[in-house]
Order: sequence, then C-alpha cells, then structure tokens
Amino acid sequence: MQDKTSSNTNPKRKIFLIITGYIILYAVFELTSRLTGDLIKPENAFIVTACVLFCAVTIESLFFKTKLSSIFGKLGFGKPGIKAITASVVITLLLFLCYPVITAITGYKFKLPENWIWLAVGVFALHGIAEEVLYRGFLFRRLREGRSFGKAAWLAVIFFTAAHIPIIINMGILVGGMAVLLAVVSSFPFSYMYEKGGNTIWAPAIVHFAIDTVIPILAAGPQDASSTQAVTIWMAASMVIPYLVFIIIKPVKSVKTEKKY
Repeated sequence: MQDKTSSNTNPKRKIFLIITGYIILYAVFELTSRLTGDLIKPENAFIVTACVLFCAVTIESLFFKTKLSSIFGKLGFGKPGIKAITASVVITLLLFLCYPVITAITGYKFKLPENWIWLAVGVFALHGIAEEVLYRGFLFRRLREGRSFGKAAWLAVIFFTAAHIPIIINMGILVGGMAVLLAVVSSFPFSYMYEKGGNTIWAPAIVHFAIDTVIPILAAGPQDASSTQAVTIWMAASMVIPYLVFIIIKPVKSVKTEKKY
C-alpha cells in the first residue's frame, strides 16, 4: 500500500521531506552518540538505537502519514529473503577469515575482548540496526521510490559521504579517509542486499555488523603502527568482499517500487 505522500505530494516537496527527515535522523544519531559517550559499551549503543528507531517512527508517521501498524515493515523489519541472508552470511564468514590473514601480513594480533558476546550485541544494535534503518530503511527506500536502483544508490552516496567526513577529523586522514571511502563503496552492495532481501535491513545489517566488529576488537588490543596497518587492510577487504553479493544473488526482476507522480 502506498503512503499518502507518494500520491499526494509533489516531487519537490517529497524530496524536501526526505532530506529533512534524514537530517533529523542523522542529528539524533550523532547527538545521542555524543551524549552517551563510549559507544563500545552496549548499553550506550542500545540507547542510541532506541532513539533512532523512535525518531524514524515519528518521521514516518508525521512526514509521510504512514500507518503505525505498517511503519516497522516499511523501515525494513519484515521477513527477509533467504538468498540475501545466505549471501550476507557467506560474506560475513569471508570477512572473519580476514582476521588471521591480516595478522599474518602485519603481525598485529587481534585481541578478543572478555565480554565479546555482549559487545557484539551492542555492535549489531548500533551499526546493524540503527545505521541500517537510517541509511537503507529510511533514506535509500525513500530515494528509491520512482527511481532506478543506480540513481537512488548514487543519490544516497552523497549523504553517506557527508555523514562520515567527521571521522577524518577524529581518526586522521588515512583511517578517516578509508572510512569515508568504505561508506561510499559499501552503499551499493548494502542497498542491493536490502532490496533483494525484500526491502528488509537484515542482510545488510549482518554484513554491516561484521565489518564493524573490528571496533571493539581493536579497542581491546595495542594501538601502534601495526594496528593502523591492520585496520587499513581490514577496511580494504570490507570494500571488496561485500561486492560478492552481486555474484551470489543473480539479478532477478526488480522489486516493485512506488510510481513517481
């Protein structure tokens, strides 16, 4: 069923609502992240995720008049496609195999935190759920309405790039620049997994989680030159491996999108 704004709102007003909604969501994500502090702590990740979800539901309801009963389905919490989930699991396993390979190359020994299960839950909540709702469940989905996959993905890249630029300030030009490039490059396979997974966030959330497991693992180990080399190689692998989704999931008939009026 189409949202009321899909048929009653002119294109300029609709894109204004999409951009405004995204800015609000991103601001909530950033503000709550700063207020809670250390996002490696799962409890802080849960707070940020809860705030993002509440904000996303509110925006869908107020801006797009989406019925409350269908909002979570619209945001990507539906039943995922088995092919997309399978692809995400394969990609995740390949990413995890990169850890010992990187150790062999750089000599950096990744240290698994003592409470790694609890930390992993927090990483999945923040990077898998909150970020995927923001970037795929809301932004890409809305940009996709009435547009081709390629055009919507390229438009989304503009927002992804802007959102990750502050990382350069905090982490330096090398690691920060790689993070920005990773955000840009991952836009396409993540959006593809989202769409081929029945417009659900689960497949990209799994891979997004896998990529960001490096955050608590690095935090538990020494911070030296070898750690910089290790994270650089990890980011490079994270840019390349997710593109296997285009091979694993063969192109099928595109998921129907709402017509542009």
